[in-house]
Amino acid sequence: MVLEESKRIERLNELISNKSIYFPSAEIYSKNFSGFFDYGPIGNKIRLNIIDFWRKELVRKNNFLEISGSLILPEDVFRASGHLGNFDDPISTCKKCGEVYRLDKVLSNQLDKEVPENLTNEEYEKLLEENEVLCTKCKTRIDNVSRFNLMANIIVGAKKGQKGYLRGESCQSIFLDFLRLYKTSRIGLPIAISQHGLVYRNEISPRNGLLRAREFEQLETELFFDKDKIDDVNLEPYYNKIIRYRLLKDDSEKDYTVKEVKEQNISFGDIITYYTYLMNDFLEKIGIKHENIRFREVSKEDRAFYSKQTFDLEVKTNKEWVELFCINYRTDHDLKAHADGSKSTLSVKEDGKEILPHVLEVSSIGLGRLLYLILENNFEVIDVNNDGKDLRNVLKLKPKISPYFMSVFPLVKKDGLLELSKDLHSKLVENSYDLFEINFDEKGSIGKRYARMDEIGCNFCITVDHDTLEEKTVTIRDRDSFDQKRISVDKLLEVSKDLYFGKISFKDL
Repeated sequence: MVLEESKRIERLNELISNKSIYFPSAEIYSKNFSGFFDYGPIGNKIRLNIIDFWRKELVRKNNFLEISGSLILPEDVFRASGHLGNFDDPISTCKKCGEVYRLDKVLSNQLDKEVPENLTNEEYEKLLEENEVLCTKCKTRIDNVSRFNLMANIIVGAKKGQKGYLRGESCQSIFLDFLRLYKTSRIGLPIAISQHGLVYRNEISPRNGLLRAREFEQLETELFFDKDKIDDVNLEPYYNKIIRYRLLKDDSEKDYTVKEVKEQNISFGDIITYYTYLMNDFLEKIGIKHENIRFREVSKEDRAFYSKQTFDLEVKTNKEWVELFCINYRTDHDLKAHADGSKSTLSVKEDGKEILPHVLEVSSIGLGRLLYLILENNFEVIDVNNDGKDLRNVLKLKPKISPYFMSVFPLVKKDGLLELSKDLHSKLVENSYDLFEINFDEKGSIGKRYARMDEIGCNFCITVDHDTLEEKTVTIRDRDSFDQKRISVDKLLEVSKDLYFGKISFKDL
């Protein structure tokens, strides 16, 4: 039996709620703000594991510098960056009931086609008039257009004139800190700088849970390089690697090898191709299926005026393709803007010449959005007996991001099995060197305990039974296949580490 997609998503949402993976902040209050979320114990474990995986797999493995910048920056910073003038959404407010609409979204829904968010006010007004768009609440025509800035301001201290803003994206600290880091890190161009942290956007109408929030975390990386060396990277080791694009010249998604990307000049330079491959590899390793990933080429009309090339990384959901981040060649726009705004010199000297580095936005990943997309990509409903009567929720998370890699169960609580299980759990925890978390569960039937672990993504369950007392072996159960094998207690820790790092598979046991 194959479950309808809508039913699968309904069960996923029930799981998210029932297990408190994430939920609205201050939900016990009727006047809580939308667009703010708390993570429960299971969700927070997954969240922290994603951050750790990003840090180890992307930042440390590639020798990126990592910083932690301030959440609040002076007004002048965002005036120079353009956020105070251009970081806004088109809106219309109903003159009768006061309901506020984000125009590109309401028009896209009514016209059943995508309406860009960068149209002029006059273009929006024309669309509203031609299509007679009505307020969904009072059915009054909406026709007025204005711009709503998404930045959230704050007064710093008691002095007048000390106005700051909560950062709307995490990259500004990276741009501001670049010159200092260049001078003190003793690393020449190209330099990649990463940052993880909270950002705030005063969204008009947050919706779709973690996909559009007002407070969220970003996993950011910006690359600073000499524009004359944009092809100074050896792509040959990656020639056979596959990247899925949605190019302007193609009618649909299409796989290209890195070699084909280079030969067909799909990217503006080899540096862009390399980091596109790097991000594709990261996403597949963390659990997004290849067929659900695409780098969509953005036309000149739709990308930022300073961008020479932009690819939106989009992940397919049950309803649509969702943008997760973009690979964006920002040229020297950012450093030039902050040099002018601060009256500082941000250029560097290398190879006997003065260079104002160009910037490649490698990624600016919304952590909550990534977490949800991983959940949706890896949630399955298994018909255990193929009769529609025993449907099992299974969250097939990768070992390095699952909340628990293993769980230890006593088959029953008597005959010394409970004490033996607790002792085994303690030894595993003590000797796993904090590589992974190990759960312990003694409540309920063994079948129900397996099911509880399956639906939150635990990879393996270890059952201590009467044979453990005599033969010093335990049962190890695989989440994905439901298969079970017996293994020596003495080899359990070594085997667990090999399974965690992918050196062996369950079939190899």
